[in-house]
Amino acid sequence: MVFHCLSVPYSSTRKDVSLCAFVQKVYKFCDEMTKRGHTIYHYGHENSIVNCTEHINVTNDDILINSYGNLNDWKTKGFNQDVNTKAVNTFNDNCVTELNKRIKSNNEFILCWFGFTHEPCVKHFYDKAIVVEPSIGYDSMFAPIKMFETHAQMHKMHGAAKTYVDFESEFVVYPGFDPQDFLYKKEKSNTALFLGRIIGDKGAKLAYDICNHVGQDIVFAGPNILNLKETKHCKFAGFVDPIQRMSLLSDAKFLFAPSLFMEPCNWTVIEAQFSGTPTITTNFGGFTETVLQGDTGLRCSTTNDMIYATQNIDKLINPENCYKNANSKFTIKHQCDYYEYIFHNLSLTQTTQN
Repeated sequence: MVFHCLSVPYSSTRKDVSLCAFVQKVYKFCDEMTKRGHTIYHYGHENSIVNCTEHINVTNDDILINSYGNLNDWKTKGFNQDVNTKAVNTFNDNCVTELNKRIKSNNEFILCWFGFTHEPCVKHFYDKAIVVEPSIGYDSMFAPIKMFETHAQMHKMHGAAKTYVDFESEFVVYPGFDPQDFLYKKEKSNTALFLGRIIGDKGAKLAYDICNHVGQDIVFAGPNILNLKETKHCKFAGFVDPIQRMSLLSDAKFLFAPSLFMEPCNWTVIEAQFSGTPTITTNFGGFTETVLQGDTGLRCSTTNDMIYATQNIDKLINPENCYKNANSKFTIKHQCDYYEYIFHNLSLTQTTQN
């Protein structure tokens, strides 16, 4: 099969850009599906390092600087995901030109990894290829073929839009990870971990207040956008690279992920499971599928629930359960096996219609 993968307009596609789930989605899909023998065209930044059949440059540092300024700000501020920038427009315009050079049949796939942002580009190809949103973990949807990260996200999107699921055109594909990227440890430290952007929606202040209240040591790893201050129990590590991330996840007593918005999925709880680390989360959104209550973590509905979980989770959750669950559901092999199944059937349907 042939896949045209449109990456994100604001970054190169590399393993070390670990703060951005969108980048990692593209990186992992291209790598695994290339290994499986598919033809993978990657459209992205000239500094991308990604396994593929052909990489096509559609953006560069000069374009990004023009729109975003300092290219290293993402490590302290997160990524600027504004869709109304010159960088986005240039990315899409260049993709139109390059796609027209390469698409040979209408059963090839264009994968919009950054969702609706790519619509100005792919609107030119609805009759020339199969346009897909391959991993909807954001609050928009537009493509003829839609794949969501969780059932919770599918239900949320259609509930908000008051629309029906389009049978045979919409699917749920859970995220996939390489188990080799994690270190499983049964014996843990006494320090908890918060991993990701330190913002209100992610529940960072809630985790901060609870840990200070009960005397639970915790490391916050990620851009400190809230500018929380270090205390006796709360320390801040800033951006961490994949190796540091592996170490923190494997050592943590538990991962604290008390998101206060409807998480589409939240990858960190899955990454923690590969490390044998239980999680404490809120009890809605994607967590209802990724965290098995009382088995791989504790989903909480009140602050008192979280205080109890913080003080008792190491006594209630077996790290081996976390590791087994991750390997049975969330490997890159499981994900791409299902991708192949879906894409193969879509291709057959397209061929039959022709």
